[in-house]
Amino acid sequence: MITGSLKNKINSIWQDFYNENMAQTSEIVNQLTTLMFIKMLDDKQNAVEAQAAKLQIAPRDSELTFKRGIYKYIESDNDRERVVFEIPYEDLRWKNFKNLNGKELANRIKNYVIPFIKDPNNKAIGQFGVYAKKYTFGFDDKERLLTSVVDKLSDNEMNFTKTDLMGDVYEYMCGSGVSGQFRTPRHIIDMAVDMMKPKLGEKIIDPAMGTAGFIVESAKYIQTHQRDELMNVDNKSKFNNSMFFGCDNDTNMARIGYMNCVLHNIKNPDITMDSLLEHENAKDYLNSFDLVLQNPPFSGSLVESATNGKLLTITKTKKTELLFVALMLSLMKVGGRGMSIVPEGVLTNEGKAFLSLRKELVDNQKLIGVVSMPNGIFSAPTKKGSASKGAGVKTSFLIFQKTNNGGTDYVWFYDMQNDGFTLDSKRSPIDGSDIPDIVARYNKLDVEMNRERTDKSFMVPVDEIRDNKYDLSYKKYKKVVLPKIKHRETQEILNDIRESLKLGEELISRIKECL
Repeated sequence: MITGSLKNKINSIWQDFYNENMAQTSEIVNQLTTLMFIKMLDDKQNAVEAQAAKLQIAPRDSELTFKRGIYKYIESDNDRERVVFEIPYEDLRWKNFKNLNGKELANRIKNYVIPFIKDPNNKAIGQFGVYAKKYTFGFDDKERLLTSVVDKLSDNEMNFTKTDLMGDVYEYMCGSGVSGQFRTPRHIIDMAVDMMKPKLGEKIIDPAMGTAGFIVESAKYIQTHQRDELMNVDNKSKFNNSMFFGCDNDTNMARIGYMNCVLHNIKNPDITMDSLLEHENAKDYLNSFDLVLQNPPFSGSLVESATNGKLLTITKTKKTELLFVALMLSLMKVGGRGMSIVPEGVLTNEGKAFLSLRKELVDNQKLIGVVSMPNGIFSAPTKKGSASKGAGVKTSFLIFQKTNNGGTDYVWFYDMQNDGFTLDSKRSPIDGSDIPDIVARYNKLDVEMNRERTDKSFMVPVDEIRDNKYDLSYKKYKKVVLPKIKHRETQEILNDIRESLKLGEELISRIKECL
């Protein structure tokens, strides 16, 4: 979350674009995030080199984006290769061109650095060029703007090699009214990942990835908890090439998500820009994944003729919030697990499509838990302080496992009341977050069997859920104990009334005497 001086610096950069008559939001996002990516590649390599220097060794070539020696940009023409230009790798690094004058800076970035990061043969960047096909350099005849932005991005506070800066900036820009999208806050992503505990070697996908927050945090979790295993060459290869998958049919989102993955040491994430809800786009992904994490679009709609027919067998609907949960089941292998944020209607609506989806989860799969979250989790402040589109919606996490053979016996419910931030548009940090308690209790579900329905969390037997039309809302099963109130004795109250009447009669008598 961007706050304080960093927020002011981003606002200042945004104002620079406006001052140069670049007011189209998508273009600002395009240009700014690409420059950030270029800088963060250098930040990342600086960190690698600093660590190697501490150990008094040379960094491995495979860890370097900017190799030793000369970079050659090669194009193929009629099956012949020609070298378009050559340049020392060092001249492509942010730290070595950031102080050039305006024309030289624009020339270096446009004609050398951009081709470098879009080069399909550049294995150090991976497949970035695939997701940046529509990107074009936007600073022609705007050297003053480019110089200002590069200078501000070079600020020491902008070195975020261990932080999802790209996602944070995009989240802030979303909250500033740049689009109708809103990003899942990182502390909510962290909670989900801590609960699901991704493991090395598992195939993990987010079919509605946005800035790839779930993918990045899953990778960071594995890097933290299985550090020693990642020293193995085969394990590292799996981590880089065959574990992480994502989908977003928004070109900018796919590009930003890919950049995020690369900057967090996932060298070759598999990201598609074809909607997995539509037609047969998901055919190569079906029954393949150990873990699916998502926060899909709410209130979207998809025409039946475009919808993957397999999903309609689970829930016959046009609503994307239902189709994405059905998609999760289709993507998961038997034994795979999933966690999805859903709006409240998915849990309570008695419509046929809603009911059929909940029956599928409860009767045919294993529904594990429901974490109810408060309104305001997704509230994002605009520059005017109002909430962004989609903010304030009541949501919950659905947690389930694919079995194709049932297995739901009890369902765990938790009522999150405090996520560590105020629930107004400012979202200021506060004490008393429920998140550590949620993770701790989820990891000991056997203990939860002993909790009363008056607690924040408890277990509900599956037959009770069936009897309640598969309603999955926390409040349906919460037991509310009203405080005992001790009332006065009836005779005492009656005596008070008589006394009041007597006083009233006396007052009336005195008034008459005065008259």
